[in-house]
Amino acid sequence: MTARALLCALLSCAGCRIEVGTPESRTPESRTPGSAGQQQGGATVRIYSSMYKQVIDAAGPVLAAQLERTAPGVQVEWYQSGSEKIATRLDAELSTGTSPCDLLLTSDPTYYARLKRAGRLVPYVSPRALRQPRAFVDPDGAWATSRLSVMVLAAAAAAHAPTSFRALGEPGSRRVALGDPLSSGTSYTAVSTLVARYGWDYFRALKKNGAVVAGGNASVLQRLQTGESESGWVLIENLLAARARGDRVQLVVPSDGAVIVPGPIALLEHARHSQAARAVYDALLSDEVQRVLIEKGYLHSPDPALPPPPGAPSLTELLAHATPPSSEAPESIKATFNAVFFP
Repeated sequence: MTARALLCALLSCAGCRIEVGTPESRTPESRTPGSAGQQQGGATVRIYSSMYKQVIDAAGPVLAAQLERTAPGVQVEWYQSGSEKIATRLDAELSTGTSPCDLLLTSDPTYYARLKRAGRLVPYVSPRALRQPRAFVDPDGAWATSRLSVMVLAAAAAAHAPTSFRALGEPGSRRVALGDPLSSGTSYTAVSTLVARYGWDYFRALKKNGAVVAGGNASVLQRLQTGESESGWVLIENLLAARARGDRVQLVVPSDGAVIVPGPIALLEHARHSQAARAVYDALLSDEVQRVLIEKGYLHSPDPALPPPPGAPSLTELLAHATPPSSEAPESIKATFNAVFFP
């Protein structure tokens, strides 16, 4: 499968404020749709993002500098949480009529597809997105790709390192940690991809081997760091950041193919008339901000002209054996996963 076919199948600050989690007292106030962008200067653009807070903190000043040149006076507010928690919050807000979210920046491509079908996304093709391969951009302009996460294998020690995802389900494999697709968008894509490759019997074998569903990627990594688990699957961004701090957790690019998870960027209905939101969209795709995501967030850029994160394989290498996720409905995948691991 070509990189194009795969990705088609797969389908941050001075002046910034960041909310973390879901405290009701810090929910962004409601606004009339479009009020932020009738004029660009002085507008506030709200981003809902699953990027880690430390990555947002690193990207913030660079984003602010970009906006000072291209859209003076525009301010950015961030709401940061996991992809699935953001989806739950956004759905609840939209059910009341509108949401204060202008830009969505999470890691669950299937959620963007659902929002598009519901007419919740505003078409926009950023000039910066034209530098991306066409497979990274929705053909109707509903979203582009802001960054790529990559799910690989990890082990507490070299002696416990598996060579492939398939190996984790083989007899004798033990103390394996998995991410939870019900709480993590990237873990959901990993589960969906492995269902497509190996079917649900693979997950039943994992369960029989005593695999633990640990939550998000940070929780899986923590189990490997403490020795509670011997191996598991984790995002390469988590592993490279840990190794940069001196951690010895082993990174393995699986022989049966890493899981590539696009992180789309899209305008929500609230930004329909907002030139400020479009300016922030463009700035997030700029070389300057993308390089921060690569160097500080260990994320791969969808721009083929930019390098991979320090210590990471190239995107071309990662795509060589990658496969698309299942066509099974997300609700069905989550329900079956839950039934296998939490009967």
